Amino acid sequence: MSTTIKAAIIDDEKHCIKTLRYQLEKNFKGIEVVFAVSDATDAKVLVEQYKPDIVFLDIEMPVMNGLQFLEQFNPIPFKVIFTTAYDQYAIRAIRLNALDYLLKPINREELEIAIENYAREKDNTSREQITQLHLFKEKKVTDTLALSTGQGLFFVKLKDILYLEADDCYTHVIVKDGKKFLVSKTLANFDEILTSDPSFFRAHKSYLINLGYIKQYIRGDGGEIIMQDDKHIALSRNNKEDFLNLFTKV
Repeated sequence: MSTTIKAAIIDDEKHCIKTLRYQLEKNFKGIEVVFAVSDATDAKVLVEQYKPDIVFLDIEMPVMNGLQFLEQFNPIPFKVIFTTAYDQYAIRAIRLNALDYLLKPINREELEIAIENYAREKDNTSREQITQLHLFKEKKVTDTLALSTGQGLFFVKLKDILYLEADDCYTHVIVKDGKKFLVSKTLANFDEILTSDPSFFRAHKSYLINLGYIKQYIRGDGGEIIMQDDKHIALSRNNKEDFLNLFTKV
């Protein structure tokens, strides 16, 4: 990396700070850890002093948690990469909001990907992303998906998505008002995010559909699904039985 990236670590577990700092300093010559603290209440002053580009932030901490720390900033002047122990609910909330995270214990390859993502995009975390994450965490909203596109960050309701279409390493997200968003994530990423929502079904390796917008099913080897916008989507033969079992026939 030609330009030094300034990083900060905020984590109440001191051994996690030590391990992450070691990984960064040993494996990433273009990164400088400007500060690392175990108490988030001290961190705002340090952010203002050192102006980090990336903050590796634990979500669950005593006294002041990660979201409370972020509420002090508007706008947020850095990129947040959350560090978290395994919690499927928290991870789904982070993914829905297009935020980066690292699962503890932190894997070197995943750390490298997170840093490469920052180096490529250099987008600071937005206030709206954190607001949505906070609402999700408080179980007040679970129905909004953040889409990071070349034109910026868009928030869409899950119930408004007709289907998602794979395009190599990208995904087209089509919503009911006719808008189409191109997101630099694979369809597998979305499948993982939406897997717990019963409204979505993986019809084909290239399509993830919202079952609420199916207009017709045409019988065949696998068959064909027609969506409400008249899009024809082939149904994988392997998924045909699971698909038909979702519906009550009369």
